[in-house]
Amino acid sequence: MGGFDNRPRLNQLQAVGTHNSYHLAPLDEPWSGIEAWQVSMSSPGVQLAEEGVRQFELDVNVANDGSGRLDVFHVPIVDARTTCLALVDCLGEIKTWSDAHPAHAPVAVLLELKDNDLGFPVPYGFWDPASLDALDALIRGVFDEDEMFTPDDLRGGYASLPEAIATDGWPTIDTVRGQVMFLMDNGGTLRSWYTEGRPALEGRVLFTNASPGAPDAAFVKRNDPIPEAAEISVLVAAGYVVRTRADADTVEARANDTTRRDAALESGAHWVSTDFAVPGRAFGSPYYVVAPGGTPSRCNPVNTALWCESRMIEALP
Repeated sequence: MGGFDNRPRLNQLQAVGTHNSYHLAPLDEPWSGIEAWQVSMSSPGVQLAEEGVRQFELDVNVANDGSGRLDVFHVPIVDARTTCLALVDCLGEIKTWSDAHPAHAPVAVLLELKDNDLGFPVPYGFWDPASLDALDALIRGVFDEDEMFTPDDLRGGYASLPEAIATDGWPTIDTVRGQVMFLMDNGGTLRSWYTEGRPALEGRVLFTNASPGAPDAAFVKRNDPIPEAAEISVLVAAGYVVRTRADADTVEARANDTTRRDAALESGAHWVSTDFAVPGRAFGSPYYVVAPGGTPSRCNPVNTALWCESRMIEALP
């Protein structure tokens, strides 16, 4: 890996992110009674400016009316309230904040591409190779190339992403400040379509949720940090960037159970997603998630040395 200097690299940060970052709780019964859906988020811009969030998860749905429209919400009709319906508007909020704060550490945007087969008619359908290309084009319509960190930027002249990571490593955070990177939550067929003819993500915008060692492998998702804690730490040490979750379905928050949260932070996962990034929203419980000592992010507890200080990752007012 590249020679040592005393500047942390992109894979040496740890940041708090949000799960279903756009979500507003449903108002109508019976859906309003589903505990896992009783979470309401601030807008992306507020999360960045006031809540220390540096990673988002957006569920993206494809309209089936031939328009190609890409919208952000959880489930059509029954759990569709959102702070920003159009994907382009959600990304626009992130860009507005980013443009105003060019010294920020890279912001990660995880996209879950939703197929909609609910057993009743809805105005949204299924992803296909053409809609994946349209997604890349939409993102590039919001962010210029120099405003994103893409697989091409990481790979450079190497044949694969793992080769680039093993040889040169990730760039220093100072060289990618003010940039946004995009991650694909899905695997399976969608990943296969996205990498077809582009095995190392040549020309693509998103980093795929890949199998370690594959040509497209740089990002991996390991959502449960209790059974997967050891694996996460191994992946982090090997140079991959990892997303995990501190809580799920409001269970830990309602019980003020910090076991999973603490395991997530200790694992070294780079992005620890939560439904509760600020206090006061956990149904009367004091539960919330913050990177200890972060400003708002912190030095990764697994792969950084004593010389690293959180202000070297990011120190915005």
